[in-house]
Amino acid sequence: MATRSLAPLVALAAIAVAGCGDGDDPVEGAGYTYSVPDGWRDVSDDADDAIDIAGMRPDSLVAGDAEDGFAPDVNVIREGGLPPGVTTGQYAEVSLAGLQDPAAAGLPPELVDIVGQLDPHDFSEPSDSELDGEDAVVWEFSGKSQDGGDTRVRQVTAVHDGSAYTLTLTVRPDRFDEETDALDEVVDSWEWEE
Repeated sequence: MATRSLAPLVALAAIAVAGCGDGDDPVEGAGYTYSVPDGWRDVSDDADDAIDIAGMRPDSLVAGDAEDGFAPDVNVIREGGLPPGVTTGQYAEVSLAGLQDPAAAGLPPELVDIVGQLDPHDFSEPSDSELDGEDAVVWEFSGKSQDGGDTRVRQVTAVHDGSAYTLTLTVRPDRFDEETDALDEVVDSWEWEE
């Protein structure tokens, strides 16, 4: 396949974001909406200033309460302009290959440095899921945040109307089980725009 995905790599820039938002308002992204998880806030407006890795920025970002300077977050990266016919399975395969062997995937040097911290044997087996009726693929792995702390990551990716959407939960490992509910809420409330 002729595409290489950088989108999931933004998850590796786990951030501690502060901000306020109204949990009752839906998050509106490019081609989708979802509900802010209970107890979390929409910090999408802060994302432009907070994350920029190889020009990739979240399309939307919600965050939970910070603990020891780190806030769990769910970001959504939209990668448009995929070649015609790219499936979710193909996109997920390329994304995982890039995460597991960034140098071989031809990623930019700044991403190779970040992704190189991952243990390629730590990835869970991808599993099938759905995102508002569309096929999706889910996987998990461990990483490091910008402050050097350990993180646990779960990603959900789907291709819709020629664009890939990757939802990434980044959280400290000791809070992973409790915070996966936030990603579940995002996935359950996700709606594609017509």
